[in-house]
Amino acid sequence: MKKIFFLVLALSFITSCGNDDDTIEQPKLSFDYNEDLSGDLSSDNTSPTSLAFVVGQNTINANQSSSDVDYFTFSVPSGHELTQIVVDDYQSSDDAGFIGIANGGTFPKDRANTEASDLLGGLIYGLPNRGNDILADMGALNGAQGFTGALPSGSYSVWLNQTGASSEVFLNFVIVKQ
Repeated sequence: MKKIFFLVLALSFITSCGNDDDTIEQPKLSFDYNEDLSGDLSSDNTSPTSLAFVVGQNTINANQSSSDVDYFTFSVPSGHELTQIVVDDYQSSDDAGFIGIANGGTFPKDRANTEASDLLGGLIYGLPNRGNDILADMGALNGAQGFTGALPSGSYSVWLNQTGASSEVFLNFVIVKQ
């Protein structure tokens, strides 16, 4: 009788461990890129740094100055969406950093030739944006292609630019399951 009890108990444990119920919280994943540790992001719009974003939080720490522009690309996997870009921190004596986003794995034009219509969206951001999600504001850039809400699965390229004093920004790109 004890053997049957332990067999039933063991089978119950095994089947409960294989539960695919979506109500079980999945571990939160993160990806971090820090230019100070991992190297400068590309300054070539035709060959942006390819970053392996994950479902979850994806933090970018980048430094810019008037002579440095950063381009990187990432993908949102099928069945997922980019729901937020949060300015975790911004440090500069100049409150005028710029972020632009475009569809695809390369950026359409270099910074000298880019027009708003080349962009999916963009935003001049700075100290007032610290702690805030800027994705919706980026989609409302005047003259850009525009978007509302989350960005669906696909490849995107980002352009970070600072024309004034040097700056350091910490951005968090949040990707979740649809």
